[in-house]
Amino acid sequence: MGDVHIHWFSIINSLVIVLFLSGILAMIMVRTLRRDIAQYNRDDDADESIEETGWKLVHGDVFRPPRFPLVLTGFVGSGIQILCMALVVLVLAMFGMLSPASRGALMSASIVLYAFMGFKDIRLPCC
Repeated sequence: MGDVHIHWFSIINSLVIVLFLSGILAMIMVRTLRRDIAQYNRDDDADESIEETGWKLVHGDVFRPPRFPLVLTGFVGSGIQILCMALVVLVLAMFGMLSPASRGALMSASIVLYAFMGFKDIRLPCC
């Protein structure tokens, strides 16, 4: 286990690429939203007979309550549980506590962490 090589340059390179692409995506979304909002503000003064386009078409669907809220909360809760489990496993692997050389340790840690992170979902009678 003393011959562990961490490719820091590759990790940093990947993070920079992800941040760069996320910035480009955010910039495109902001420009599109600004243009749509400016168009809507301009169209408020215009005739109302013009058909609605863009975000005005989906605003009713975005703000309505879900049809099955319990299913949605179950999916969101499970997703957050899996995300937290993956983050903890990555942190443990970064600190060298989980080595890829020991087969099965990563999967065992993932399963145990997934099970233990499910305890936060249990409702206690005192709360």
